[in-house]
Amino acid sequence: MNVRKEIDSVFNCRTTVNATDFSVYFILFHFLPFSLSKGISFTCAGIVGYLLGKYWIFKQNQQSYAEIGRYALINFLALGINVLTNQAILDVWPGAVLAALLIATALTGYLPLFALNGGF
Repeated sequence: MNVRKEIDSVFNCRTTVNATDFSVYFILFHFLPFSLSKGISFTCAGIVGYLLGKYWIFKQNQQSYAEIGRYALINFLALGINVLTNQAILDVWPGAVLAALLIATALTGYLPLFALNGGF
């Protein structure tokens, strides 16, 4: 795969993952607390990110429990950072839902992707 196609694949993957996170979060926070909504949306986005990263970007079709474990661990850590960041911003700046979401996503968006590629 040439570099341009790789960049396009990563960009499209991250866009899809972020769209999943944003849309699930914006649906759920009307019915659930912000932190729970963020946790659920981040988890959904993590599943989408794992599947797209493994099968589309890195084209790895073999089963690897170590890979799943490493991805789950990194994603769990990123989930904690993401939810805590989101809530901290909302505590300081009530009503800044979009800003909190964008900042939390920017802090944790690429950690799981790097973990899937063996970057950690």
